[in-house]
Amino acid sequence: MGISGTGRSAVLIDQTMVCEASRLLEGVPAGYRGHIPPEGLYIEEGPHIFWQPTTEERLIHLSTLLDAILLYDRVYVLDSGKPADEASLTLRRVLFERGILNPLDTRTLALSVSDELTQFLADVTADRELELGWHASPDYVGESVRATLAHEQHHGSDERRTFLGALRGELEGSPIHGRGLFGHEDELRADPVGTLGFELLEEIGRFHSGGLIGGVSHLRTFVYWRTAAHLGLPFIPSLRRLPTYHLLTNHIRNSVQERVYSAVGEAFHCSVSEVYENERPLPLYLPPALSLFLDHLRSNGNIAGAIDDLRRSHRKLRRDLASFQHALGGSATLRDARDARRRLADALTALRAEANGAPPHGAIDQVLDIVPDAVRAAANPLDVSGYSDTLIRRPAEWIRSWWVRRPIRSAFALSDQLLGLSQYDQLLEAATGQRCSSEQIARLHTQYGKCLALYGGETRLPAPASPTRPPLTTSDGTSA
Repeated sequence: MGISGTGRSAVLIDQTMVCEASRLLEGVPAGYRGHIPPEGLYIEEGPHIFWQPTTEERLIHLSTLLDAILLYDRVYVLDSGKPADEASLTLRRVLFERGILNPLDTRTLALSVSDELTQFLADVTADRELELGWHASPDYVGESVRATLAHEQHHGSDERRTFLGALRGELEGSPIHGRGLFGHEDELRADPVGTLGFELLEEIGRFHSGGLIGGVSHLRTFVYWRTAAHLGLPFIPSLRRLPTYHLLTNHIRNSVQERVYSAVGEAFHCSVSEVYENERPLPLYLPPALSLFLDHLRSNGNIAGAIDDLRRSHRKLRRDLASFQHALGGSATLRDARDARRRLADALTALRAEANGAPPHGAIDQVLDIVPDAVRAAANPLDVSGYSDTLIRRPAEWIRSWWVRRPIRSAFALSDQLLGLSQYDQLLEAATGQRCSSEQIARLHTQYGKCLALYGGETRLPAPASPTRPPLTTSDGTSA
């Protein structure tokens, strides 16, 4: 149901994903950033500072965007920044005109999201030794987030105006832009939220060294993460944001899962094993959205027609997903929730038959994240270590209501998706004139492997139920 409250499914996606997918179809040269860097911004073109957008990266963005369009009724992007080349991005314009893509007014969230981040960053710096002159202050960063989300005009010093321009633009570091994270993998695994928060302060503080881009990338990930949580929406990040985002959210699930499941069992008067059973991800078999879209585009040369055909052909899937979310939200017991899951599983089984026995593309599950209402009074609202204590102290009625109303998300094994894209080279060229060889895909897969090595692998989802805490698995079914 998302933020609409009308029984329609909704998801928040990265503005970068939409723009880069659109640029692929327009034939925009690889490496174009889609914006004019703010005056005075130093950009080092090193491998850990800026990884220019490539055809293969844009192709994975197009594939992910089309999956979202196929699955969800409404797709949202933040309205706090617009690409400089928006007039030339046909796919983006078509999605807006049809009401599929919707701008999300961030002004109502500006204060709550920025206050949350400011308190969190202040707590992070309290426990760590700051290097004077290099770290940005939490208040400076928090106020900049507030000004960006509130649509305020650039003001203040030249440095501040440059920072705000970068935050509103599409500046992205590479997925492994965090140079200070190398050699600190243990800290990153133990406390990813705090470690990444401290890292972004350092990178933003190193303004003249090129570190600003990396800091902005991390900060934008935090903003997307918390905005989605405040709105009760699932979030699908862009390629470069994905490892950081999954590291944050997976850490939360792994940290609180056992105690929270026990509290949920008590609230619903059922066993913990029943809670685990209800959390089992449902295998997701999707139609080949990218193939269907490119094939239509090759035959008709019309982006709008290809989108309309894709949406029309899979309307039932979106209705089933929206009905599932609505039924879950109205569940009074876990048995009610289990019945809703069974109905969706039946619908997904029909898609499996269409896939001719192919393995699942991913899974459907519910988000387990830090709930803003539960931590509003906390000194550090993003303190993962104390979050389970906060949750289990809530009244049973609140726990029951929160549990069944959590957003539904789709999760995919990105490495599998990347390798699968190598088969689209000829179809992509016939439809758009762009080439993306298997060698290019393999190179992206290798680059991304370095990122996964730093941030800790693929999306992690709950495994089959067990009376004791079960092992976690990756979305491609391998043991963690």
